[in-house]
Amino acid sequence: MNINELITFKAVVEKKGFSTAAEFLGYSQSNVTKHIKKIEETVGFPLFDRGWKSTLTKEGELFYKEIDNLIDHWKSIRAISEEIAAEQVGEIRIGIIESLAKQLLPQIISWLKTHRPKMNAFFEMGNTQRLTELVQQNELDVAFVGETASLSSELEFKKIAEDEIVFITLKHHELLNKKTLLLEDILKFPLLYGDKTCLSHQRFIAALQKDKLFSEQKTHYICSNQLLIPDILTDNQIGIVPRSIANNKATNIITLSITKKDFQLVYGAVTKKKEYNYLKNTIDAITELVLH
Repeated sequence: MNINELITFKAVVEKKGFSTAAEFLGYSQSNVTKHIKKIEETVGFPLFDRGWKSTLTKEGELFYKEIDNLIDHWKSIRAISEEIAAEQVGEIRIGIIESLAKQLLPQIISWLKTHRPKMNAFFEMGNTQRLTELVQQNELDVAFVGETASLSSELEFKKIAEDEIVFITLKHHELLNKKTLLLEDILKFPLLYGDKTCLSHQRFIAALQKDKLFSEQKTHYICSNQLLIPDILTDNQIGIVPRSIANNKATNIITLSITKKDFQLVYGAVTKKKEYNYLKNTIDAITELVLH
């Protein structure tokens, strides 16, 4: 039994006959008869006394009293089904690393408000390693993270942006007077950077090891939340953060220019490889939105 069969039954009753209902609906009379028989097979009782008058049985009269509710119910089911098929309802779980959060969150929320107003969104902040693991465990649908060489074969990475780590300090730092800055110069001062899960930490340590400077590192402080680093710099400390974080901070922060090193960062969207993903179109649209 479906909504078309219910509409046919309603028409037969209100148009007082199978032939008049068929003419009204644009069906053949045989199709009208098939619809009525299908309903009767489903409900288990006859709807009409057999005869040319199409008189309702007692059961048919009771069924007709509910027909508008039944049709409204089917219309509601159809509307819900269409919303599900168009990815308009449900929940999307999105992970974003700290360095991208301030930039991406407003864009994504605005897009969801316009294009997915009935969809709930859950946002998880964290580092690349943690968010990638949550995607692999199906706890997140997509995560916007940094590129990592240790990505599982179950996941795929789509590049969305590039960044780089920079060295920041307060105004009047003595290194600002030095014309040419080398990495060795930076190491003479207290350093403040993220923990080992941060990409900036990994890139910086890799550069030190490559140039055999790791042992030259003096005082350093680890801050698990990179967003705080520009705000807690003091005295002659030097902070190491992605440029996207440094650019969003107060004017008392200065970026030091050092001899070019390989401090590039690549950001992208990580999703789990699936044959079918209900939210694929939504995830693709959001990923396209944040591409730059």
